[in-house]
Amino acid sequence: MIDELREEFYLYNLLRQLFLKEPSKELIQNITEISIPPDTDGEIAYGLRLMADSVSKNKNRLDAWLEELAIEYARLFIGPQNPPAVPYASFYLSESHSLMTDETIDVRKQYLEAGMAVKELYNIPDDHIGIELEFVYYLTQKTIELFEQEQREKAARLFEIRGDFLTKHMSQWVPLFVEKILNSTPEDFYKGAAYMLRESVEF
Repeated sequence: MIDELREEFYLYNLLRQLFLKEPSKELIQNITEISIPPDTDGEIAYGLRLMADSVSKNKNRLDAWLEELAIEYARLFIGPQNPPAVPYASFYLSESHSLMTDETIDVRKQYLEAGMAVKELYNIPDDHIGIELEFVYYLTQKTIELFEQEQREKAARLFEIRGDFLTKHMSQWVPLFVEKILNSTPEDFYKGAAYMLRESVEF
């Protein structure tokens, strides 16, 4: 179980960076260093291959491509208005497709109860996909630490919180968000990130 959690720790670390802001040169470099066994299947492996292939195709024009990725990130997720893939849970979970609803407040409560301080508090609504991934990353990290310290009861509790957050909250809106990305971008880098995100929430 710990080995699986460590793999998921690296996965959520990558995902939170991919969706919180446009990719940095360091993040692109890290993607090129990920090894994917050739017989590995599933959307996470497929998404990683898409991103790695996209990096490889653009390695000789990296600075220009990074600028294109930043523009595409803004177009997809920020706007200026009506972005095609709104990155907030409340948009998908509220009947009015509004932002900063009760869903946002509920997510904030879950962060606080689990002991996570949100770095971007009051700058970005708490139900932004990047911050929700940060929460899953945080819970995964803390669960591993508690297991290693043999605090199994506390570790099991955080593991349960993580499972509930993924199944009862993120899985209710992330698949819709992923479909919007896949239908809205020609950029394989973001398509790959979307495929990875979908399987990481569904499993």
